[in-house]
Amino acid sequence: MDVLLVDDHALFRDGLALLLSQHDSETQVHTCTTVAEALKYAEDHEDLDLALLDYNLPDGNGLALLKELKGILPATPIAMLSGEEDPTLIQNSLNAGASGFITKTSTSDVMLSAVSLIMNGGMYIPPAILAQQAPVAQPAVTSAGIEPTNITADNASPNMAPQSRQDYQLTERQKDVLREMVKGLSNKEIAKELNMSPSTVKVHVAAILRELEVKNRTQVVALAQQQGLCDD
Repeated sequence: MDVLLVDDHALFRDGLALLLSQHDSETQVHTCTTVAEALKYAEDHEDLDLALLDYNLPDGNGLALLKELKGILPATPIAMLSGEEDPTLIQNSLNAGASGFITKTSTSDVMLSAVSLIMNGGMYIPPAILAQQAPVAQPAVTSAGIEPTNITADNASPNMAPQSRQDYQLTERQKDVLREMVKGLSNKEIAKELNMSPSTVKVHVAAILRELEVKNRTQVVALAQQQGLCDD
């Protein structure tokens, strides 16, 4: 798994990069400290599996970076990192296409659970915000931590307006890719499973997002499950 981590706080950045690498020996963490560096890296590496963005950066903020990265990496889940638990900031991040919002005060176990949830097509929101009943999409939360959950039309982004199933025009290969996405596989895993290059998978994923008229991988999975698009 290739992860882009954008944060200008060296201690936190290096600590999180080490945590992710130690948790999974196949994880490669690429770090940047500014918006400009992150955009340049993303343009040169469009097969990233995950991006984690600090909200406060020296040359801009993570929310603006999120919006630009969604254009470069339309199929890559992106999560925001922040020391703040501001419901408005969280809602704005989710509306902009973020797959989660992870607070820097979280324990290492919570951070790993959040990343796992996001990579499996879920959405992570701090439990403290859920307790305040903030108006955001809510994943399942248990005393044991965060559990992956199916996002339905009731709790998905209000920007997702599902069409009827017969309106979607997906090729057979796109349907194959969609099935693997629903399983929670990354682009690289899908490429291996379907015997195609990661760049080809990325093209198919982008086409699926356009056809389903959704913004990110989380919404693709939610809509596919809701409409039964993989039941054929």
